[in-house]
Amino acid sequence: MGRTGPGEAEGGRPAGSHAAATPAYGMAFSLELGTEVLRRTPDVLHTMLSGLSEQWVMSNEGTATWSPYQVVGHLTHVEECDWIDRTSVILEHGADHVFDPVDREAGFLRFDGWSLDDLLDRFASVRRSNLSSLDALVDDDDLGQRGTHPDFGEVTLGELLATWVVHDLNHMGQIVKSMAKQYSRAVGPWRAFLPIIDAT
Repeated sequence: MGRTGPGEAEGGRPAGSHAAATPAYGMAFSLELGTEVLRRTPDVLHTMLSGLSEQWVMSNEGTATWSPYQVVGHLTHVEECDWIDRTSVILEHGADHVFDPVDREAGFLRFDGWSLDDLLDRFASVRRSNLSSLDALVDDDDLGQRGTHPDFGEVTLGELLATWVVHDLNHMGQIVKSMAKQYSRAVGPWRAFLPIIDAT
């Protein structure tokens, strides 16, 4: 049996790690754990982006990629028209009603001319409202209810809400990656140790 390091339990897991975690499949979705992330995203984005120079927030990774500013516009638009709307469709109609499609780039036009700080404030406001609605509408017994996605077919409410969480994480990673790539040449030979710069 191998030796465990400081703070590790047998098997290499951190001591006290959550019992729901498994190496193969991760955590099952729960409202409690999911909303921990959703509640923090607006503050993370504000801390990361507010007050930064345009070179950071308006630059992208190249052709057909988004700048951090555009990512926040997308997040805000989807916050307004996706997660709670689709939750309500599932709870009211089940799988009999197909979700309306979402235009991923509609936020670019919707928020054209907005400052980044105004966008961040709008995102935070809608997120607070949506989390309040989520708390009022959904409990753990509802997570198995089904709706119909226009591309994927039948999905569960739990899958939709888990996607909401990972959508946040995915786009925060996209912002970090876009910013890191602005220093692709500036880091010189250390690029070999910075895989984020060459990540696609």
